[in-house]
Amino acid sequence: MSLSIFTDHSLKNYNSFGFDYRAEYFSVINSIDDLIELVAWVDVRQCSLSVIGEGSNLLIQGDVDGMVAINALKGKAFINQDNDECLFEIAAGENWHDSVYSSVQENLYGIENLALIPGSAGAAPVQNIGAYGVEIKDTLKEVQVFHRDSRTLSWVAAEECHFSYRESRFKSEWKNSHIITAIRLVLTKRVTPQLGYFQENAFASKQPSPLQVFEKVSSIRRSKLPDPKQLGNAGSFFKNPIISDEIHTKLKKVYPNLVSYAQGNCWKLAAGWLIDRAGWKGRSFEGVGVYEKQALVLVNYSEVKADNLVALQNLIIADIKEKFGVELEREPILFG
Repeated sequence: MSLSIFTDHSLKNYNSFGFDYRAEYFSVINSIDDLIELVAWVDVRQCSLSVIGEGSNLLIQGDVDGMVAINALKGKAFINQDNDECLFEIAAGENWHDSVYSSVQENLYGIENLALIPGSAGAAPVQNIGAYGVEIKDTLKEVQVFHRDSRTLSWVAAEECHFSYRESRFKSEWKNSHIITAIRLVLTKRVTPQLGYFQENAFASKQPSPLQVFEKVSSIRRSKLPDPKQLGNAGSFFKNPIISDEIHTKLKKVYPNLVSYAQGNCWKLAAGWLIDRAGWKGRSFEGVGVYEKQALVLVNYSEVKADNLVALQNLIIADIKEKFGVELEREPILFG
């Protein structure tokens, strides 16, 4: 057996909050052969299998039974780059931000607004990551998956993934049956910057290059968000709630400066604004807290376990519900 299997393994270095829980079994997937071997190992022992990336969107709240495997598959390639449009194929274990940088270095538009989102490329479609008016589904062509039942690889069209706001089939019915091994994005050389979520004077040119947008997004995010390597966090902790036009009208009368964005017949609220308005920004609570520069980010100052962060999450959700009548939802995936 070429695959290394560890028992009773700490997950402290595999989640960006830095909570120290244990995996019953642990391994790292460096190749498709590793993945096939791992699935066979798990099936023989009839234990569960959880495949994770960089752990930047996980809230681990307890020890994990069965096998926890890190998807470390590597490789990037631009396909048909001589055309206006080209495919960008990225293995699941590649760092997402590094992949975005690779695309803007080639002067390709499509994912530059998604710079500095932590995590791996394989995790991007699971959560349908998004920022500054762009979501991964906007450029995603297909996802390569390993089918647990047949132990085969195939490409799944983006339309089959049923993407919505921070949701996909990979979080629901495909959670235990499909393991993402690679993604393909359609990028373009045509000048198509998406600037709807930026201030009017954000760029010197009305048609900034992909690299200029990438650098602007990176600068904004660095000014607002803590580095997980310095202060444990999972980025945006709550989804921006989507409410009806009727509820939006009522809130707007009470809070004229309510931050909201039209979403068809509904409205998307800025969860960070709600939390800030409720007075949570910068508050500490039993070794955890709400980041002082961005109310949407919960941080871990000193805790080894997640109990106090979960308690803080629940307090915030209850307070926002009481003050605004709006239900917040956690963005990181609960694990353990």
